[in-house]
Amino acid sequence: MLVYIIFIFSIYFGFLLLCIAGWLKFTHPAKSTELTEQHFVSVIVAFRNEQNSITHLLESLSIQDFPLSHFEVILVDDHSTDQTTRMINEWKSRNPKLTCNYFHADTNGKKNALTKAIQNAKGDIILTTDADCVLPIKWISQLVWSFTPETAMVTGLVKVKEGNSLFSKIQALEFTSLVGSGIAMLKQGFPIMCNGASLAFRKNEFMAVGGYEGNFHIPSGDDEFLMRKLNKKFPGSIRSIRFPCEAVMTEPQPSLKSFIHQRLRWAGKWKGNDSFIAKGIAFFVLLFQSTVLITFCLALVGEYQKVAALLLGIKMLMEGYLLVKVSKSINQPFSLAAFFILQFAYPFYVLIIGILSQFIDYEWKGRKVSALG
Repeated sequence: MLVYIIFIFSIYFGFLLLCIAGWLKFTHPAKSTELTEQHFVSVIVAFRNEQNSITHLLESLSIQDFPLSHFEVILVDDHSTDQTTRMINEWKSRNPKLTCNYFHADTNGKKNALTKAIQNAKGDIILTTDADCVLPIKWISQLVWSFTPETAMVTGLVKVKEGNSLFSKIQALEFTSLVGSGIAMLKQGFPIMCNGASLAFRKNEFMAVGGYEGNFHIPSGDDEFLMRKLNKKFPGSIRSIRFPCEAVMTEPQPSLKSFIHQRLRWAGKWKGNDSFIAKGIAFFVLLFQSTVLITFCLALVGEYQKVAALLLGIKMLMEGYLLVKVSKSINQPFSLAAFFILQFAYPFYVLIIGILSQFIDYEWKGRKVSALG
């Protein structure tokens, strides 16, 4: 048992070292050739029931430092049942300078909505974000400047807005770990995850891989499925934004129920993933968190208390170092209370969500989704 635990922890420590080294590469970038010619850009937002947030997104788009004449905004309504459409029309009437086109999705689902928008996009570079986000003023320019002639996709930075509640701080820190590990591993040459709230890709390359074909039946994962298809057809073409900068900000989930449903939606995409590497990562995450629970028990009782406590202590120090570095880079406050809570709660959370996502239905934006697909 002890040999097994040390072996699993050793693999995880190796992963953390890769992430730390990758993040240091990101924060100390080597000189690179960026895209210097001027491109017309299409910013695409697929939305559903976002009446409380859509105007905040549009406001942040209207003050971008990228020339208004060189980008368009395409909004696609995935069958909203609230007043989002009215809010958009009212905002457009007050802000005629921003080129903002509006479509209704033909069929249900975010990927269908995105596909319609991309088909109607004039830009040769496509940017995507979410309707509940607020964008930093340099968002468009920093993503576009990160392209080289060989680049098919650029992944950006996203953070959860940290409120006064401990629940929001926990969400913010957990999300920081996902963003940090994704960017860090990409800098090491392993594109394992990205986020559609801050993503850019070439339209021609999107068409060349068939877009979201083969994944339309899966409610989430539009960003990561596309990333893997692009990386398979165009190896080495996925890169991160060039350097740390202000991140796109998204709202935390307001309740535990909505948080669980969001995570069930995210976890559900693994069933439809045909990537051996992605499946292997998902399996190891579950395996490692199970091992952490066993190690917690050994640290309390038994003959291996000191070894178990040492492994958990090293894990805490390495994770803490990485999260502090990432938080500082994206201007995200680091909550020590949230960090310690996650140390104990995260293994339970990962295992419960991972298991439930395989057979528990969930609701998202007023739409019920079956776990069976």
